[in-house]
Amino acid sequence: MRLVSRFAVALGLFVVLASSARPQDPFGGLQPHYQPHRTFGIPVNGDEIAKLAAKPTHLQLYYSASRGPFQKGQKLPLNGLQAIGDGKKGFLFEAPRDGDYEFAVQFTYTDGSVSPKTDALAPEIRAIIDTVPPRVQLAPLGTGGVEWSATDDNLDPQYVSLQCKWPSDAKWTKITDRPFRPRDNYAWKIGPGQVLEVRVIAKDRAGNEGVSPVVRIPAESGVAVGLPKNTGPTWAGAAALPQPRIDYVNTLEFNVDYTVQRMGRSGVQAAHLFVLKDRGSWEPVKRYPVKLMPDDKGPHSLSLPYTAAQEGIYGFYIIPESGAGKKADDPKKDDQPMVNVVVDKTPPYVKITGVQVKPGGARGPLVEITWDAEDPNLMPQPVSLEWSLDKSAAKWNEVKYRLDNTPNTNTGRFTWEVPDEKLWKFWLRARAVDKAANVGESVWPNEVIVDLEQPSATIDRVRGGPSGAPAPKAPEKPPEPEKRGSDQIP
Repeated sequence: MRLVSRFAVALGLFVVLASSARPQDPFGGLQPHYQPHRTFGIPVNGDEIAKLAAKPTHLQLYYSASRGPFQKGQKLPLNGLQAIGDGKKGFLFEAPRDGDYEFAVQFTYTDGSVSPKTDALAPEIRAIIDTVPPRVQLAPLGTGGVEWSATDDNLDPQYVSLQCKWPSDAKWTKITDRPFRPRDNYAWKIGPGQVLEVRVIAKDRAGNEGVSPVVRIPAESGVAVGLPKNTGPTWAGAAALPQPRIDYVNTLEFNVDYTVQRMGRSGVQAAHLFVLKDRGSWEPVKRYPVKLMPDDKGPHSLSLPYTAAQEGIYGFYIIPESGAGKKADDPKKDDQPMVNVVVDKTPPYVKITGVQVKPGGARGPLVEITWDAEDPNLMPQPVSLEWSLDKSAAKWNEVKYRLDNTPNTNTGRFTWEVPDEKLWKFWLRARAVDKAANVGESVWPNEVIVDLEQPSATIDRVRGGPSGAPAPKAPEKPPEPEKRGSDQIP
């Protein structure tokens, strides 16, 4: 069985821990390797170890899940590394679940000593295990179009493929008019009596491929038009019903946007806005006069203003009224909102709880940063770490952006290897953002000093005198006294 896979090949020489050529991602830290299997091989370069003056007897693998503390993995003798395929040897790692993993290796020597010390371990490889393909939803839209939504924790936004064919064709045709987004739409001009089959394919960065169900356009009788709104919170007593979209705002005044999907020849003369507050009953907000006609160009969109009294969750329902005065019934108590809006003006709580400087990684000192970050509406990967020489600077420099808390906690940890040799002291800042774009901030109260070395010096020589000329050298020994004969007078 070939367990090395493209992941292990990409890792190359694993146990060259002092290498300065480790790949970095655009936001700092190690470039992740995406892996679609939970069992994979981590190769070890035995040739490099053989060149060492002091060779270890064993290699201890450490791994960290979701940036948490390092845990011990396998410990193997140098001459007992596992075969991982393609003639390579190393560690076979079995991930307990999908997620973000970091790895380090520790050498163990004959006398029991280890290198590096356990508290100085730094990640050398990062792997994101993702075995789940993207979820792709596709639905007819209007008379000749489709809309879709592709979702995945590690979605590759560069690979969304829209394909179509006539029912009698065996081969799919890829639409290349423009790049497509994970959530997008597209329309064709379809002649009378023609039917087109459509599908969408999306991939994640681990190479998993998700394919939508095939839909036909125009939509057949009885087929729902448009995607279901199923990403919002569950209201009491309605857990089995399709859920509305949820949006977040950080202001009490906002607009509710709405698109009229169908209208008669009299057009739309008004829009009735209803609100559901605190899971109560529907209340009418206002009848907004509008003027929309079927022959108007562009989308038939409305933007209705609303002012909330306080923070909270608000559900909205809009009913258009035709030019002839026709409209649907007002929403009933059990009717789902068309959209939920979370009004959140409170910044997330974030605080740097610890900064510990450790000597010598491969490229510089190690700074371990821990924090607390909490908010009911935190964004995914909500925490950013930054540094600055000036505590009051308007713009700070990146340490690492888009960090997650440790799973199921309000705390997090990140170890930064400071690469700039000229940087020896700085200020640290943590920021956290929520889904309403509120930002919380915490600055560590003391400057961080990463220069841990003690200077040393030697005396070359002593200089003296007003002109700074060297002092005369003392003779090595006094001169011998002059010898005289016995008949000489002293």
